[in-house]
This record gives sequence, structure tokens and C-alpha cells, in this order.
Amino acid sequence: MLSEKKIQEIKKFEEAGIDVIAIGKSGTLDYASQSKEGSEYCDQCSDFRLLPDPDPYDWFRDGDMKAVCLAVNGVIRGALERPSECVNIRKPLYCPKIGRELSDEEKKEAAEQLEWAQKYVIMR
Repeated sequence: MLSEKKIQEIKKFEEAGIDVIAIGKSGTLDYASQSKEGSEYCDQCSDFRLLPDPDPYDWFRDGDMKAVCLAVNGVIRGALERPSECVNIRKPLYCPKIGRELSDEEKKEAAEQLEWAQKYVIMR
């Protein structure tokens, strides 16, 4: 939970046209500047988490993060280096809350994407 002082600081940044994200200690997204299409993005979902994603072959960039969906236990995107990459992540086709019916071709693609996303969690 953000303090009133932090909320006021965030509002000042937003008034200046700067998008803000606040990540909690447990990896939850405590706050993100609202986009116009908020329902299409994972960072508006309660199952969304940002977790450390260190690369064992890249010793000088240990700050990488990965976007994880707890609903499917899979990685949405990995190797996120900048805070701006951690917001406005579009929902993948395999998202259970995508909000529309998928075509047969999309269902096949979603199954392949989900298989990769779940393997990525195991590999890391």
C-alpha cells in the first residue's frame, strides 16, 4: 500500500507527463499509470507479478525482471531491463482473462505459447 506522500509524488510526475510504476517488495505492481486500453494489458491483472530474471551468462546485468502470470504459472515476457518494459505488456493469447473467443488457429498458437511460457519458468 502506497503512503499518501508517495501518491502525491506520483500525481506530480503524471501531471508532468511522466508515466510511473511502483513495484512492491513481493514483486506485485503496486501502481502503474493508467493507459487508455488498460484491460488489454497484463499489469492491470491481480495474477501479474514481476520477478527477478537474472541471466547466468550475463554477470553484469543482474537486475533483469520477468513478467509472470500466476493463473497459468508461466512467463509472459523475460529479460526486462528497463522499468518502461514492465508496463503495458499485452495479454498473450493463452491468458484466461483475454476477454474474447479465439479462432481455431489462435487456439493452436496459444497452446504453443503456453507450453513455452511454462517451460521458461522451469528452465530459469
